[in-house]
Amino acid sequence: MKGRIMVDSFQAPAKTPSLHRTLRWQDAFALAMAVSGGLFVSFGATMAAVGALSAMFIWALAAGIGWVQNHLFAEMASMFPDKPGGVPVYAYEAWKHRFAPAGALATFGYWFGWSAVISIVSLTAGAMIQARWFPDATWELHLGAIGIGMAQIIGIVLILLMMVPNLLGAQPAAWVSKVLGALLLIPLLVFVAAPLISGQWEPGNLTWGLGQPGADHWGGWQDAAVWLYLVGWTAYGTEMCAAFTPEYRSEKDARRALSTTGAYTFMMFALVPIGVGGLISRADAANDPASVFVNGFTAVLPAGFAGDVALLITIGALLMGVNASMADGSRALYGAAVDALVPRQLEKLNRHQVPARAIIAAVVMNILLVIFVSNPISILVAANVGYLLAILLAVSGFILLRKDRPNAPRSFRLGAWALPLAIVLTIYGAAVLVIGAASSNLSGYGGPVELSIGIGILLLSVVLFVIRRRFQDSKPLMREPL
Repeated sequence: MKGRIMVDSFQAPAKTPSLHRTLRWQDAFALAMAVSGGLFVSFGATMAAVGALSAMFIWALAAGIGWVQNHLFAEMASMFPDKPGGVPVYAYEAWKHRFAPAGALATFGYWFGWSAVISIVSLTAGAMIQARWFPDATWELHLGAIGIGMAQIIGIVLILLMMVPNLLGAQPAAWVSKVLGALLLIPLLVFVAAPLISGQWEPGNLTWGLGQPGADHWGGWQDAAVWLYLVGWTAYGTEMCAAFTPEYRSEKDARRALSTTGAYTFMMFALVPIGVGGLISRADAANDPASVFVNGFTAVLPAGFAGDVALLITIGALLMGVNASMADGSRALYGAAVDALVPRQLEKLNRHQVPARAIIAAVVMNILLVIFVSNPISILVAANVGYLLAILLAVSGFILLRKDRPNAPRSFRLGAWALPLAIVLTIYGAAVLVIGAASSNLSGYGGPVELSIGIGILLLSVVLFVIRRRFQDSKPLMREPL
């Protein structure tokens, strides 16, 4: 066993010597605050489908699972302090001696899960801006068979604007998130306090819609699994703090960032839905799910300027998501290139020591999605297949790493209780992934087509893996040698 550990320790060193250690845990916290902004994107749809109280339960449960998983990721981050990329890298390290392509599946699924968010939220923000301030701009720019409207153009411009600070380094990206995060706190705290400060808040609006007569989907458990699947991309998102491990100034920063962001997100996902749910009825949410937060904010603040203020803050929250997705996804793709899982062209860093090619790859992909995809939410449903698979491979990977490398150096180690916890989380994650993906049609946002897209993305990762190993590096495809 000692010889095996020495080999693993020898392989881990710095293939990534150029990444600058400039981040504190507070910087990662600011980037990960974008996760709580995910409430603005899809909580309204959850509330419309299952009621405010059920939605609160689902979002809080998912965030709680994400918080607990972060503790496992913190230990794994301490095992690989020089490796960028976070969760998919840990999945690869755990599985490479058993099934090396698992790393490619985790990496590309994770990257697409995060990167698809860029097009979705940018297009959503563009549509909001057009509807509020340019309602008469219904023109389209025709490029052959493709028609591009104002909302799409605004979305593309927002993507390009968020690309700039990310190309300049992790610190500029973190500062953008700090500014937008301060704005995001305003509506979140207003909704937390809504039961105390607003006469419009009605406890009767907090309804439970799971397992109701006429919706006999395993007594509501199947519906719950579907929505836990759909919100997973948001609720687990604080794991992104692990992606910056080689860029933290100290070894403690990764653990602090993962713990604090998990706790903060759990608190917001438990409290904010209660405030919003009491302000908006389920029927009103069903009529316009996308406007739940804007309407709720308007109900709390004085009439007049409230609508514009709420919309600006919502757009800021969406841009936080774009910023964080670029920062996290680029590290994941760069880390995969360093580990020889995707083409080596993605290993390059720019003069600011950030993975610029990985950022540009995400920007190009998302501009194409904005132009060609008519229903971006369906892409999100498809992207969840890969993202939740990456989380599952990493959580189960914790079990393998404890078994295969029990004495490997760790600056942070959980107690013996962590192993049974990881087993329970693995079973839970597998159930949500399989049931949620197979039953996504119950939400109204997915079906066989979206599931096929998600599986196709994973198959593409295997193709890229084969290209790298067989044609660029001439390495084994299935197992890494000890």
